Amino acid sequence: MENNLDDKLIEILNILAQYDRPVGAKIIANELKKRGYELGERAVRYHLQLLDERNLTEKIGYYGRVITEKGLEELNKANISYRVGFVFSKMLEKIYLSDFPRSVIINRTVIEGNYSEVKELVLKVVDNGFSIGDFINIRRNKSSITVETLCSITFDNYLMKEGIYPIIKYGGIVKFEDYEPVAFEGVIDFSKSSIDPLEAFITRGKTDVMGIIENGEGHLPANFRIIPKTTLDRFENIIKEDKLNGILSYGEENVLGLSLNDGEVGIALVGGLSPICPLVEMGYPVKISAASDIIDISNVKTVSKKHLKPVKKKGKVKIVSVFSKMLSMVHKVDYSIEDRKGKVLVNRCCINRKYEDEVLEALDRCYKMGIMVSDRVGFEHRGDRLIMSTICSSTVDGILIKHGIPVIPYCGGILELSKDRFIEIISYDGTSLDPHEIFLNRVDGENTVLSGVRKAPMVGREKLIEIVKYLNWKGIYKVGKPNNDVCGVKVEKNMFGYICFGGMNPFAILKSRGIPVEVSALHGVVEYSELIPVEELV
Repeated sequence: MENNLDDKLIEILNILAQYDRPVGAKIIANELKKRGYELGERAVRYHLQLLDERNLTEKIGYYGRVITEKGLEELNKANISYRVGFVFSKMLEKIYLSDFPRSVIINRTVIEGNYSEVKELVLKVVDNGFSIGDFINIRRNKSSITVETLCSITFDNYLMKEGIYPIIKYGGIVKFEDYEPVAFEGVIDFSKSSIDPLEAFITRGKTDVMGIIENGEGHLPANFRIIPKTTLDRFENIIKEDKLNGILSYGEENVLGLSLNDGEVGIALVGGLSPICPLVEMGYPVKISAASDIIDISNVKTVSKKHLKPVKKKGKVKIVSVFSKMLSMVHKVDYSIEDRKGKVLVNRCCINRKYEDEVLEALDRCYKMGIMVSDRVGFEHRGDRLIMSTICSSTVDGILIKHGIPVIPYCGGILELSKDRFIEIISYDGTSLDPHEIFLNRVDGENTVLSGVRKAPMVGREKLIEIVKYLNWKGIYKVGKPNNDVCGVKVEKNMFGYICFGGMNPFAILKSRGIPVEVSALHGVVEYSELIPVEELV
């Protein structure tokens, strides 16, 4: 049986996950019909049996089925192409179903920790203005605390009701200086990712909300929307009403480093998850569910909140996608597969020298598993620091392009080796940060590894295989068949996909062991001859 579930099975799991009670075939069939799947009750029962066999669902007598823990886990991993953009479509659905000011969309976070400390930290963030509106719930459970904050798409619903359609674009982090937003320092396109961008940045440790509150400098999660310039006057009248105060900045041409087309106005909004950031920053165990529910506003408490005054500021540095950076960098590669020399692209990692044994062990493991691009690395001591460089997978792109194969870097993510599938991806043209930097702390280097997908025209497939074979590097995991998905990632007609292991896998292993690392993806170019075979180091 295939590792990936088909769309109908995933949709059935989605339906079951929305119920807190057993559900029968009739209800499931009706729900499937609403979602575009014409399955009768008999066919639904057949599909449920398939799910039962995989222990993804459980039959509860004559009452129906419930989704199991394994089913929930599979729902979060299965069919990666199906899940790309799911966060985006979920947001649009919630915008349509909510009805501010009667009902609001909430983020729900469950925290393990001291109730008084959690409450104090969360309210401190809201009190300083970093939330959507002044609505929040903090509840003490038996062994945890639940925090509910307004999701930023509640503001989108508000705009829709006022006749303005906001285009949801990015989630990211905004740098603050002297208590004011300066520029976005990283963004991910909601429609080109399998994960919630803000959740990715927050759990990756990219925020410093307490730094902003205490000394005016830090990083805040934020969202970016686009509205037509023709609605600007109406928009400014809306924000004067101050019903959902949470706008950091807005304007034309460029807003905090994000460029706009003619006729567009950009809006930077406080991330609705901002109040829980200090908890993550301080190491509290948290479980985040963004845009989890729509609830009546009467069920949300109001608290003290500082008024947030929007600034109109252009960023000093224009934000560009990783895709653009990659295309620029691959042209610096001039490695010759015949002479085994030339310039290659490297990622760089800085580690305290006291972890040298762990670094060597990680390199040895990656080399033996074959989850590095090449067996060559840079290894340099600088005082108490150890500088390690690994060949970047974009080097292979540069070599192939040099040989006339038009390669398209498509996405980076997490590859689950045991099931030969991607479980998370972010499109290279939908993020300003390398996806492997974002996923660095989410892989274990054994079953889950950093990998990337490239696409190329099928007429060049045989030549690519020939070049890769002659290159004799371990970095190519798989070359897909023409017109076929590769490890769950869709490939267009007359194209094929191939998968490269990420050059940062050794860094990820160190990170998974709790070793502090400072990484720089696509750091620069070095001469291949300056790099050392791993076998000589270990």
